[in-house]
Amino acid sequence: MNSDREKPQVPARREPTDVQIQPPTDVQGITGYLPPSETIDEAERIILAREEDYDSLAIDLALKSPTANAAEKLLLLGFVIVAAALVIFFFPLNRFFKPTPKDLGPMSIGGPILEESLSPSTLNNQPWLKALVEIDQLYYQDGKLTEAIRKAETELEKVPEKEWETWQKVYYRYWELLSDAVRVQALKTSTRAYLAKHPEDPYANFYYVQAFLAAADRLRSMDPETKEAYRHEADAIAQQIERTCSSLNAQRKHPEAKDEAALLTDLYRNLRLKQAKLYVFMWKLGGYKEDDHADVIFRDNALNICDSEELSDMKEAKALKASIYTHIIDRWHWFEGPQLIQGSKYRRKYIQQQLNKLEKELKGTDTP
Repeated sequence: MNSDREKPQVPARREPTDVQIQPPTDVQGITGYLPPSETIDEAERIILAREEDYDSLAIDLALKSPTANAAEKLLLLGFVIVAAALVIFFFPLNRFFKPTPKDLGPMSIGGPILEESLSPSTLNNQPWLKALVEIDQLYYQDGKLTEAIRKAETELEKVPEKEWETWQKVYYRYWELLSDAVRVQALKTSTRAYLAKHPEDPYANFYYVQAFLAAADRLRSMDPETKEAYRHEADAIAQQIERTCSSLNAQRKHPEAKDEAALLTDLYRNLRLKQAKLYVFMWKLGGYKEDDHADVIFRDNALNICDSEELSDMKEAKALKASIYTHIIDRWHWFEGPQLIQGSKYRRKYIQQQLNKLEKELKGTDTP
């Protein structure tokens, strides 16, 4: 029988040398090479794309030149200019680069009192003057601020309350040194105690306001109860300064000497400026409200002081006024109408013009 035919056919094992390599055909040669697209014209490419069922819009986009024409470039430039104009209009630079209000500086009773300018008998008969000379020598000649403050505290601790007014110039120098050393709490405590006995002392009021505002600025956040407490205290201080300025104004009209008239005028201007800053602080506690809000009376009081005859030419008053105008404009949207400021209706454009004018004047005063 055909037994060999009934057996399953097992494939024979072939060695690699047994495999015959077929010569490459024309089709195999073509698969490894594609002609560049530049060799096919546009009409042929469209036909090929349609045969491959490409969308007509995709074909148009593929054939379109990637470079924009002149009209498209001009249109894009127009969009950029309009966008830049809108950014400048809605986000002006003065919203972010605001003028910094500058303080008039601490009031001083003058330069150092030198021992050589005084007779020994004068120093012996006036203990407060001897103490002041020693304090000034430590600070102005030796440059020892901490020791000068310690010396002043040691001397003032010995003074009874009934003699505080006699030692007032030592107190004035002590407060000046505390201000230079930025010892806010000590300055506030000392001036508050002095004002309890002499509420209309101009130096005590000035340095107390300075310490009060510095202490308030150090608080990062205030709860409603703290804000209300600061508001009441600021209002009381502002009224006290009003009485002190009225007394100074009366003395200015009838000075005992020409030099005293100039000194009283400086005291008056310094205190009025501090009073205006107190009003701005009270306006700040209310959130810088505008228009018909009750707190705008504080804002207007500050502006009235800055516009007064005595302070209108002061650089520090102009800086404070510029700061107030900046706060007003920051909360005044372009679509809002006129607002009531200092009893008159003004438009946003007018206030912006006044702010620009103040900024130019302040820059002019800074140049030598």
